[in-house]
Amino acid sequence: MFIMLNFEKEQKTIEIGTTRIGGQPGENPVVMVATVFYANHAALLDEKKGEFDKKLVEQELNEYSEIIEETGMQGIVDVVGGYSDALLKECEYVADVVDYPFLVDGLNDASRIPAMEGLKEIGLLDRAILNSIDNATSEESLNKLKEIGVKHAVLLTFGNRYIFPQQKLDFLKNELIAKAQRANIENIMIDTAVLDLPSIAINVETTRLVKSELGLPVGFAPANAIYGWDFVKKYGDSARCGGIASLMAYCVNAGSDFVLFGPVKFAKCIIPAMSLISGINSYYRKRILRKKISERTPLKHIF
Repeated sequence: MFIMLNFEKEQKTIEIGTTRIGGQPGENPVVMVATVFYANHAALLDEKKGEFDKKLVEQELNEYSEIIEETGMQGIVDVVGGYSDALLKECEYVADVVDYPFLVDGLNDASRIPAMEGLKEIGLLDRAILNSIDNATSEESLNKLKEIGVKHAVLLTFGNRYIFPQQKLDFLKNELIAKAQRANIENIMIDTAVLDLPSIAINVETTRLVKSELGLPVGFAPANAIYGWDFVKKYGDSARCGGIASLMAYCVNAGSDFVLFGPVKFAKCIIPAMSLISGINSYYRKRILRKKISERTPLKHIF
């Protein structure tokens, strides 16, 4: 049963570096996941070679990091790449600029797995989160992940047969978790797989089910859906920013432990608003529920 701002099921928290993901609402700050090297990223010069404007990326990541620290939230960087060599190069650069964990977000296993192997060789596997293990992940890939020693992975509940909340939960319980176990993954994060903008309520309900029944860290990525929403653009940038922030707030207040909010350049638009919700949830947990909250919380930063 779901009680306002609290789940009866004991909640699992995973730690990657200093980032704590999961727990009861308000226990830990929500993790705001920022994306770099996406298709239209101004900093990306050559996707295949992994050439990019280092100065611009550093500037964007530093601003993102400053907002995360000032608000008391938490960060993960989503590194997108279609080519393994380029993806490895991009992950290495991001890891050098910020101390946060990062998602190794290749288009498929052909780009992701060699990148994970390269990250092991340069000593960055502890901060690298495979994105993702999903319906298409083969036994060969799982064996390779086990051989590399990958520790952290996102499980993506996406597939033509897994549209509605209970279907996604069953897929997770019956297939995806078992896949992660066969690959010896230590820490899993559940992505409830957004289809389109109006169906995000499905993700909210799936989030509730995952936390209520399994207690695992869960979140989703509404970014592609909201940035493609043409209707709001006619009202200008401020209205668009408000629309984006309102959707992200809806996701956070659903009990999400992490949210992929999209391009890093939108950090200033989104993160302060999310910190308000995260801080309010922490207040409720501490003052009303009389429960312990993390030492790191927006409650100590923004009010």
